[in-house]
Amino acid sequence: MSYWPLILALVLISILLWRVWPTPLARLFLTLDQRYGRLRTRTLTSGEINWHYLEGGHGEPLVLLHGFNADSSHFCRVSRHLAAHFRILAPDLPGFGLTASNEIDSFRVEDLADRVLAWLDDVGIHDFYLGGNSMGGYIAVAMARRAPERVRALWLLAPGGLRTARLSAVLEQVAEERHNPLVIRNQADFYRLVDYCFVRPPWIPGPLARHLARRAALTAVRAQRIFDAMRYDSLPLEDMARGLATPSLIVWGQADQVLHPEGARLLDELMADSRCLILPSIGHLPMLEDPRNVAESWLSFTESLAREEQSSTSEQQDGQD
Repeated sequence: MSYWPLILALVLISILLWRVWPTPLARLFLTLDQRYGRLRTRTLTSGEINWHYLEGGHGEPLVLLHGFNADSSHFCRVSRHLAAHFRILAPDLPGFGLTASNEIDSFRVEDLADRVLAWLDDVGIHDFYLGGNSMGGYIAVAMARRAPERVRALWLLAPGGLRTARLSAVLEQVAEERHNPLVIRNQADFYRLVDYCFVRPPWIPGPLARHLARRAALTAVRAQRIFDAMRYDSLPLEDMARGLATPSLIVWGQADQVLHPEGARLLDELMADSRCLILPSIGHLPMLEDPRNVAESWLSFTESLAREEQSSTSEQQDGQD
């Protein structure tokens, strides 16, 4: 019996899936990436929003918020190095990934912060560490300003929302009312944005790239609305961060073309208790481009906080004695 017809059929089906119908393979790649990051997919309805999020690991909660036109999978690579130390929860923010936004009437950062806090209430988490990249970092600072008693420390990965920083290559185009590179309308836009975000782009399988590009293109109008709400209707990050006492680690890629790395210094000067790390030859998504070093910097930061807290407690006990 010849197996060649079966082999040929499998090859043709594979080509069809790879080139014409990318969704099944894209979902497979996303699932494998989640498993690599030791994360599992979850859903929970909070208010009018049916949240999709990734969860995994053990320890104190670490909530991670993705950037504009991204989703929770952006944290799969860094979570692999953190899952032994933290219980990680990474939601798809409303309007992105698999979390719909049909019932939402405001995308102001302050309102999104309130929605994430309400979701965490329904998950059953009160105190947590909080990290965010780009838009997610902007929302994270808003959350810490609104509920400082809940946020143990902030991990800000090139956060958005600064109005006084020098314009990046991307935001120069936005300011000149040219094409907004952050809003994806087709596959060419997707690859152009990848080039802006990385110095050394990770390999993205063709089916996954096409799937992500198509998904973003279907919601391009909504994405532009969210972008405008953040940039023009939300409180500037400077106002939210000024004097904020939450311990914070600011991480920025020196080669960031989406948000100018000058923002790291500006933010560090505004916050009351922050440390700043500039990564050479890294772009806008350090948790994807250099996940091991980025994770180690966060682990080192939280360990130092724990030592300081333990030392302060010991001093207080000595004083009482």
